[in-house]
Amino acid sequence: MAQTFVSFISSLLKMQQDYDLAHPRQNRLNDTSRQAMRTRINVILQRRVNPGTSSKILQMSLSIYTDYLESKLMNSANSEEEYSNPRDLEVRIHYLEKEVKEQWYRLRDMRFSDRLSALPDTLITQILLFLPTKDSIKTNFLSKRFKDLWLQVPGLELHSHEPAAIQNFIATFLQINRGSRLQKFKITYNGRDVCHHGSSEFIAGVINRGVQQLDVGSSTLKRTLTNDLVPVNIYKSNTLVSLKLANVGMQNPPEFGVSLPCLKTVHLEDITTKDPLIVEKLISGCPVLEDLTVFRAFDDNVPVLRVISLSLKRFCVKFSRARTIHGKEYAVEVDAPGLKYMNFRDDLSDKVVVKNLSSLFKVDIDTQFGTSTLQVKKAIICDFLKGIPSVRHMIISQPTLEVLYSCMKHGPFTKFCNLTRLEASFCTVLLQTLPYFLQGCPKLKHLTLHLLYLKDSEPANLELTVVPQCLLCTLECVEVNEVATVEKAGKKRARYIKRTKVSKHKKKIWTELVRYILENSLVLKKLVLCFSSVTNSVLEISEALPTFTIRSPGCETFNHLTSI
Repeated sequence: MAQTFVSFISSLLKMQQDYDLAHPRQNRLNDTSRQAMRTRINVILQRRVNPGTSSKILQMSLSIYTDYLESKLMNSANSEEEYSNPRDLEVRIHYLEKEVKEQWYRLRDMRFSDRLSALPDTLITQILLFLPTKDSIKTNFLSKRFKDLWLQVPGLELHSHEPAAIQNFIATFLQINRGSRLQKFKITYNGRDVCHHGSSEFIAGVINRGVQQLDVGSSTLKRTLTNDLVPVNIYKSNTLVSLKLANVGMQNPPEFGVSLPCLKTVHLEDITTKDPLIVEKLISGCPVLEDLTVFRAFDDNVPVLRVISLSLKRFCVKFSRARTIHGKEYAVEVDAPGLKYMNFRDDLSDKVVVKNLSSLFKVDIDTQFGTSTLQVKKAIICDFLKGIPSVRHMIISQPTLEVLYSCMKHGPFTKFCNLTRLEASFCTVLLQTLPYFLQGCPKLKHLTLHLLYLKDSEPANLELTVVPQCLLCTLECVEVNEVATVEKAGKKRARYIKRTKVSKHKKKIWTELVRYILENSLVLKKLVLCFSSVTNSVLEISEALPTFTIRSPGCETFNHLTSI
């Protein structure tokens, strides 16, 4: 890239020199003036260069660039005094540089268009497949080479404001490409009147055309568009690889069941159905399903989300407390021997069953485990954690730790004998339970603590006396990150304060945490502290570190600033 830019500047210089020869000036400035101008230009350009980039190509480009700017400036100067003021000279150079950049960008775009035009049609249409259809159509104006090429793109990505017009557009597109299969079809609705325009019929037609990626729904509406938007033939597609449905109603599967032999990715967001077993039937008909995401709706008519799959590798579930039906009970059951990653954000299910997760590598937990009493939650949590003993990487949120708080005071729920990496969000109240939690992680190597300061719920002191096995034998890296100061504990989505006065109490608590880690970790290799500038100045970590007894001789400490 640098060499290309040097060639570009050289061509500009050659053009300027040819112009000077063809249009000689009567009051041509002497060589001494021109050399002085080069020196001043070079000083200005050198100030803009990063000191660490002193390559031969850079020096060559600066030399040629200086000659070009000098030639342009001196050719337009009326006298030697015109650019004697350094400020005037710098302003003029600034405008010349803008002209050079514009020419460079135009040339680069032309070259890109030429290179793109040299590609075969099949490859260009695959590139255009990654663009929304409205942007793909705009390539018509690049050159004659691209004239109507978008019509050969094996996919559509549309946003529908007027369903009738979109339907006609799709019908025309499909008619032109009636002999080819669609790889991708995505349509996002921004209105509720889609059911009156035969949308289900043309979606059925797209499925019959062998579509591989189907994405239907709305990103703006909070409730379903229509109960029969998704056609029945979706359950019998032999080509579908990826399916995403959002804010739509799903019809009941036909009596002959579900058969989706190629479907690997399913994303269901706020779908509703009359069949409470819809998700279970869908999963059972996908023998190669690998990725399942379910964002549940409070009225989805699926009281039990049952996920049973031998092929599933990634599972995400989200069920927020935004709206609930009083007295209605929900449950989640997961049985997936091949599962590698699980993201569990279900706040409403009072029954959670996980089993046969021997392959689980990473789990991200952000839940309050239903709305039952604390005694019931204890049993749910205990069963959940016992169901994931083989996990190696765990991410756990503060709301989840708040639920675990009363139980962790008496020791861990279970031992995670394979856990080597833990990321957890702690307020100071919960930091009291940190040693007990770490007792269940005897092989932990990497610990990341996200610290929140709760203004109204902070204890007077932090007393960490228990030393878990991982600190003595395995823990090699610890990261301590300041997240924010929040107004009140116990809220799932607390309001964050961007700026707050850091108290002496905060200094006392967090400094004690750093001391505890350094004075009890025998094999620690790296401690990374990330605090805001305000917190860092109050904590005075740099001054406090020499007073701590660092038990691990090879430990390095890094103190970084972060923005909140």
